[in-house]
Amino acid sequence: MNEKVEAIIVPVDEADIEDVADSAWERDDRPDRFYDKINRDPKAVARFESVLAEIAEHQTTLAQVRKAKLLTQTTIGRLLDMDQSEVSRLERRSDVLLSTLRSFIQAAGGDLHLIATFPDSGPVQLLVGETASEADENRSRRSDQTAKV
Repeated sequence: MNEKVEAIIVPVDEADIEDVADSAWERDDRPDRFYDKINRDPKAVARFESVLAEIAEHQTTLAQVRKAKLLTQTTIGRLLDMDQSEVSRLERRSDVLLSTLRSFIQAAGGDLHLIATFPDSGPVQLLVGETASEADENRSRRSDQTAKV
């Protein structure tokens, strides 16, 4: 499969506007143009909606995680040293600290993994705030706490 790859010339800080060929500015990747192109083709619309539905199947909220694990807000609150109303507010927040999110997921019996992806390399798991050995210790301690609740 030999496809011709079009080189893209990107202006750099040292370039003057006159140094950049007019063709370098012709590419238009604005999101509104992307959606316009999709909306012109019924097959593309169907595929796009299918992809969005597939993504939605893999998304969940903190409340849904808690309910799936058959836990109450009061139980999660005890594990996190919070009262029930604080857990309710946490579940509705749109911006949560990673440490708080990790604690919530751990209280529900899970582990939080933060994965960064880059176009030029494979995914990288980020250890945020704890080392791998600390993560193992915390997992063991949570297991003991969950058994007591």
